[in-house]
Amino acid sequence: MTLTQNDHTDIGTLLAYALQPTQRPGRSQEYRRVLARYRTESDFRIATDAVLHGLHARVLSDADFGLVLGVSPESPFAFRVSDMPNAATRTGRLMAGLVLVGAAAYAYPTPPDLEDERIRRIPDVEFEQWLRSACEQMQVRDAAGEPVPDDGLDEAWRVYHEMPSTLVGDKGRASGRLSPKCTLYWVRNILGWLVEQGMARADSTGGTWMLTERFRIQVKDMASEPAYTFLADLARRRPTRPATSAQQSSENSVEES
Repeated sequence: MTLTQNDHTDIGTLLAYALQPTQRPGRSQEYRRVLARYRTESDFRIATDAVLHGLHARVLSDADFGLVLGVSPESPFAFRVSDMPNAATRTGRLMAGLVLVGAAAYAYPTPPDLEDERIRRIPDVEFEQWLRSACEQMQVRDAAGEPVPDDGLDEAWRVYHEMPSTLVGDKGRASGRLSPKCTLYWVRNILGWLVEQGMARADSTGGTWMLTERFRIQVKDMASEPAYTFLADLARRRPTRPATSAQQSSENSVEES
């Protein structure tokens, strides 16, 4: 089959939807149409994958909630920690990276968790305390001469450990608000960013975020990263496993579509 100009336009349309993580096929007839072509037409799928290959990207999932892409560091679509909100400084990048990887380890500490499509919930205060406990464990290991197998993680836990859990501003526009100099600020900042990326939703009761299927797929793709594997190992060693405290939900990913 020779692809026509309309076919190439549809490929571009599909990729445009894929690069807008809050878009859902369930909300767009056009998205459903081009996604269906990717699923059912081999020539269309091969051509789409070839374009993505040239962009150093690949399809991680084409399920009902949309096309989820994985990208290499050299891709123009590659995610960088500095792209996250308020992460322009070294301290900001360390906090953003630690909280993001920590959320993945907290919600999905074992390989079976990464295969389980049930939505996981993250209560922000509980998660902040769990991550603080993980940093305390790294402090003990550091004192015993046991290295943390990731330079960024080794630097980040020290910064997190030195920050207070909460600190509220008392002057000007910052008055009454959490300060970037406390860890709960960074937990809420990054969970809020995940909402913007279509990888979480805020619970209506406040203080809890629900991780979506899109987040699980991205975590599964980066599960070999040293920082994630190290934190997930700490999570599995806890007397009360985070997968339990994260309040697994019987809801499934279909509601995202």
